[in-house]
Amino acid sequence: MPCEYITRRLVLASIRKKRRRMSRTPAIPLQNGVRPLGKIEVLPNAIHTIAVQAISECYGVVGITAPRLHYGQPVILDPQHLNQGVQVRMVNDHMVLDVYVALEYGLRISEIAHNIMSSVKFSVEKMLGVPVAQVNVNVQGLSHSAAQTSASKSAQ
Repeated sequence: MPCEYITRRLVLASIRKKRRRMSRTPAIPLQNGVRPLGKIEVLPNAIHTIAVQAISECYGVVGITAPRLHYGQPVILDPQHLNQGVQVRMVNDHMVLDVYVALEYGLRISEIAHNIMSSVKFSVEKMLGVPVAQVNVNVQGLSHSAAQTSASKSAQ
């Protein structure tokens, strides 16, 4: 019996030592009384798509253009490359978007640009819940819309 007693005490002592050496994982802090379920990541391509949709719905926008001019002329992007006309940056947990557009000739540029700014800001903030600090509208050029061009050709 004394051997079994000593063996049992040694086993219990070694278990206690292991428990002391094992580092305990810190508890995850509660946010609003609830443990976080995980992390949500939104790819820049999704942000571009939201912004492109908002820009396309604005009156007076002829097209979304590339950030660089080609021989001084704006390059209106094809539908599969529209995301190149929107650039997204994060500054101090706030989003800054740069959009490049061609606007319709004969309309007030400042009004269309303000409309684009507010539409993009509203859409992105509503869908993502991330504050948008700035929406910079870069007007790359002015051109006649397809409706005006076809109407003038039919009048001749």
